[in-house]
Amino acid sequence: MRKSQCILLILIILFCLGLSGCSERTDNGAVKASVGTLDLTKWDFENDEIISLDGQWEFYWEQLLSYEDLGQERADFYVEVPDSWTAYTFNGERLPGSGYATYHLHTQTSLLPGTRLALDLPALPSAYNVFINDVLIASVGQVGTSEADETADYTPETALFGIPSNEFDIIIQVSNFHHTTGGLWFGTSLGSQNAVFSLQKGEGEQEHFLLGVLMIVAFFNFAIFIMNKEFRYSLYLAFACLSFALLTDMVGEMAVLRVFPNMSFNQTISLWYSSIIWVILFLILYLRELFPSAYANVITKVYLLYFFIIQIIYIVTKPVVFGNLANITNYFELFWILNLVIIVIVGIKSGHRDGWINLGSMLIVFSTYAYDMLSITAVIQGNWLQVKIIGIFLFVLTQMVIEANRIRQFGAHANALELAFLQSQIKPHFLYNSLNTIASVSCYDVEKSRTILTNFSNYLRRSFDFKELSQFVPLSREVELVKAYIEIEKARFEERLEVTFDICDDLEFRVPVLMLQPIVENAVNHGILPKREGGHIHICIKRENRRLVFMVKDDGVGMTPESLNSILKHGPTNGVGLANIDTRLRKYYKKGMQISSSPGMGTEIRWYIPINDRDGE
Repeated sequence: MRKSQCILLILIILFCLGLSGCSERTDNGAVKASVGTLDLTKWDFENDEIISLDGQWEFYWEQLLSYEDLGQERADFYVEVPDSWTAYTFNGERLPGSGYATYHLHTQTSLLPGTRLALDLPALPSAYNVFINDVLIASVGQVGTSEADETADYTPETALFGIPSNEFDIIIQVSNFHHTTGGLWFGTSLGSQNAVFSLQKGEGEQEHFLLGVLMIVAFFNFAIFIMNKEFRYSLYLAFACLSFALLTDMVGEMAVLRVFPNMSFNQTISLWYSSIIWVILFLILYLRELFPSAYANVITKVYLLYFFIIQIIYIVTKPVVFGNLANITNYFELFWILNLVIIVIVGIKSGHRDGWINLGSMLIVFSTYAYDMLSITAVIQGNWLQVKIIGIFLFVLTQMVIEANRIRQFGAHANALELAFLQSQIKPHFLYNSLNTIASVSCYDVEKSRTILTNFSNYLRRSFDFKELSQFVPLSREVELVKAYIEIEKARFEERLEVTFDICDDLEFRVPVLMLQPIVENAVNHGILPKREGGHIHICIKRENRRLVFMVKDDGVGMTPESLNSILKHGPTNGVGLANIDTRLRKYYKKGMQISSSPGMGTEIRWYIPINDRDGE
């Protein structure tokens, strides 16, 4: 099985385990409100169980009734909660989004008077009051009978109260003149104070965990982009994580309101809606970088146009206006999500290895989006927030795995480019001189010219035929390259160049490529040849315990300390150079070359390569 398929399978297993392990927000079994009454006489509050107040509530349209008023009024009809009141029909017509109403639920328990309970109340547009009998226990915004009378707010609330008796009435007055639709959109839960606080603590910890992960991943990717502007996908992933964090908060604890307490209702709803299109925007940009194609480019351009149009609408209009576009924008969101999947599928067909992993993680997070919608609309019962958190976390985790792999590939590519650069630095004049030497010698000694030509061929093959541009090769290859090089140079300079070798027998240890030959070449060109009479080079490779000791020593012209320092800092104007080799040694082994030299006395260069179980890799 391919690695990508294994990772995809692991993701699916983790998602299924997480989904199956999600505790239900409520577990009311067969207990449900019916014709305005909820019978909890057999409900066990002592075991910290929480129950939803879903079911049939009494509904009074365009009436804000108190506890005393309920005895004198008859409900207009019974409605299913949770649901928007635009789904209700009254006098043969659908109710409008704007308006006000009273919801009433008579609750029966076996609890003693004074027992402390709690209501977990979601954020509802645009304002509401909650009473237990005639006692106000929660108020968000200011309920009114017109837009002028209403003060809109959109924050969740927890209401604590002591029950007046074993039977009590829950009365919720709701008004909405600042949003497209009103009513008890989301389910309300009832339980002991400990149970509600424990539930909220668990949900808060989950949300905080996800927000922490998203923020860390975002800043990490910002840092990657700052260090290397080529990683534009890191920038887009960072912004996608921030958008995910904002969207998670806007449908959760809404901590952003604590950071910006003066944010108005209109700004809050606009920010909530905007966070959705931001997530899609940065996901499109991110996937276009991962899976570039003509299709991805077209989708990006079209979505940018859509994004700017919708964003302007969210900014310049009010929720009561742009909320009417929700049905249309919801379909567009599904359309863009489908195109995200198509971008990945096009990438898979183009041969991108990470495509299947990405596709799997996307399907997981989109399935949680669908679960989210079904839970909000009460089509299914469950803790949709927990599932969404699992989906987003697995998606982000997958993207980090993909990104780590891409960075690794980038590093391997950079190493290959470095090696290709080293290979390209074989000095042209050496090649020209070698060919001229072969041509000259062939005029009077054919056999010798053939020998030189064979050595020259070996030299070129060893210089340019490194398997898969590997950074490490067997020591035998480096030795063969040096010997081929020396034979060519000795043919050119004859008695002016003398070289001796003292090399250990075991040559299968792996060492950094193109390290020995450039140092020997440096000794020939800059140490021996400047002397009219030539000189001697001694090449020694020995094993000492768990390391290989390399030494290249010549009796050439030597260097001053100033010249040596300059070479190690800046390197020569052409060629591989000692500075490059010293840098590579420090990169691999944290320790560079040891060079001793003095004018007229020659130069000695030593370096060490540890031997491990992987033969130097």
